[in-house]
Amino acid sequence: MPKTDNLYSAIPADLPEELFETLEQTDGFRLERIVSRGHVTPEGTWYDQPQAEWVVLVQGEASLRFEHESEPRCLAPGDWLRIPPHCRHRVEWTSSQPEAVWLALHYPEPVHTETLESE
Repeated sequence: MPKTDNLYSAIPADLPEELFETLEQTDGFRLERIVSRGHVTPEGTWYDQPQAEWVVLVQGEASLRFEHESEPRCLAPGDWLRIPPHCRHRVEWTSSQPEAVWLALHYPEPVHTETLESE
């Protein structure tokens, strides 16, 4: 049976921590919705994931910092990033109104993709 839902539904009014919700998962990938309402990665903490991640910001604003970069990357709706495995990164800032809503696809390497003109 087909399943339908809405990315902006069921967001709790009270959100003391970021919300991570798996939307679909197989042995090869995990697709999740992330909702951030002013949340940041704790100081001194870095994400260091064993899988690649493709993430798109669909609502709100955010900034991510990569360990090897001096300045954070500011994101607006529609901006996406491909994060290689073990590329240390952290969330520096997320908007509260509206909250930041992300879609993140986690998958093993290698995945062959075409180079986009913006790269």
